[in-house]
Amino acid sequence: MRNNLRRYAIWQMRDFVRERGYAILLVGFLIGFTLVAPVRGMGHTFDAALARNLLIAVLSQVSYVLAFITLNGIVSTDRKLGYYRFLFSKPVSIPAYYVQVFFIYLIGFLAAVAILLGVFTFFTYPIDIVRPLIFCGVVYLSLGGIAFLISTLFRYDWPILAGVFLGSAILHSMWQYKEGWRRMILSVLPPVYRLTEMLPNIVNRRGIDTNDVLWLLGYSAICFAAGLYVLRRRPFA
Repeated sequence: MRNNLRRYAIWQMRDFVRERGYAILLVGFLIGFTLVAPVRGMGHTFDAALARNLLIAVLSQVSYVLAFITLNGIVSTDRKLGYYRFLFSKPVSIPAYYVQVFFIYLIGFLAAVAILLGVFTFFTYPIDIVRPLIFCGVVYLSLGGIAFLISTLFRYDWPILAGVFLGSAILHSMWQYKEGWRRMILSVLPPVYRLTEMLPNIVNRRGIDTNDVLWLLGYSAICFAAGLYVLRRRPFA
C-alpha cells in the first residue's frame, strides 16, 4: 500500500503543475504587474523600503488568491468527476492519499510563489524573499485545513471557502470591539484576520505574536483532522 502511495506522488505533482501551477504563475504575475507597473511608470526609484512596502501590497492580495487556487477542490473534484473509481482501484488508504496531496500541493505552491517573488525582486529591488515565502506558507497552512474539511463535505467547495474567509474578515472588522454574542461568534470563526495583521511584521523583519501563529495553525489542524475523519467515515461515491 505504501509503494502504491509513493507512485501516486509523481501523478499528484504532475496534476498540480498542469491544473494549478500554470494558473498560479499567470494569476500571480498579472496581479503583481497591475501593482508594480504603475509605480515604475511614475518614475520612482526603487529601494529596499519601497520594494518591501509594495511587496506587502502585492501579498495582501495575491497570497490568498493563489492559496485558494491551490486548495480548490482538493478532495471534492475527485468525487465530483468520478476520479475516485480509478484512484482507489488499487489498495490505497484514502485519508493517506489526500494527506499526501495536501503536502505535495504545499511544496508546489511554495515553489510557484518563490518563482513569483524572484520575478518581483528582478523588476523592483533585490530584497529578502525568505520571510515573504514563509508568510505564504502560513497562509496556505492556515486556510488549508479549513479548505480540506469543506472539500470533504461539499462538492462545490470554493464558494463556501471564499464565503467563510470573507465572512470572518468582515464580521471581525464590524464586531472586533463588541462583547456578548457577537464576541462568541467571532471566537468560533476562522481567525483569518490575524494573517493580515501579521504580514507587515514578517516582511519588515519585526516580531510577530507566536500566539497568533499557534491559533491560526491550531484551528486549521483541527479542521484538517475533522476532514480526515469524514474521509474515513463517509462513502466516497
